[in-house]
Amino acid sequence: MATKYADRAYLTVNGARIADLQSATLRQTFNARPVPSMTRERYNKGFVQGNVDIDVTAQIAVQNTLASPKIEFTDFEASDVAIAFECGSDLYQATGVFIKDTEQTASGIGDEARKTWNFGALKVIDSVGNSALFDIEL
Repeated sequence: MATKYADRAYLTVNGARIADLQSATLRQTFNARPVPSMTRERYNKGFVQGNVDIDVTAQIAVQNTLASPKIEFTDFEASDVAIAFECGSDLYQATGVFIKDTEQTASGIGDEARKTWNFGALKVIDSVGNSALFDIEL
C-alpha cells in the first residue's frame, strides 16, 4: 500500500481562506545556542533555549480583474489576528499576528503577477497533536 503525501497547504486569516495561494511557509526559529563549558572531552555540555520567532509567509497569484486582499492594511495593533496553517493533517494556529512586510511583483510577460505577505506571530500552537513519531503501526 502506498502512502499519499500532502502536496499543498491552506491559510486562513481570522477564518477567511486565502484564495489563489501559490505558496505558504510557517517557520519557527527556536534561537537555541550551546553554552560553552570546560569539559575533558572538549564538547559543550548543554544549551540555553531562547524565545521562539514565528514567521508566516504567504504568496498569492494576483487576478487580472479582481483586486487582491489588502491584509497589510489591517490594524494589527487594535485587531486580534490569527492565521491557521493547514498542510496535510498538520494544523497550526498562529496568534498575535503582525505584518512584517509585503511585496507585489510582476516578473515578466507571460508570468503571473504575485503578492507576498511576511507575517510575524507571538505564539503558535499545534491544533492536531498527532504525529508519526508516536504510535507507529505497520
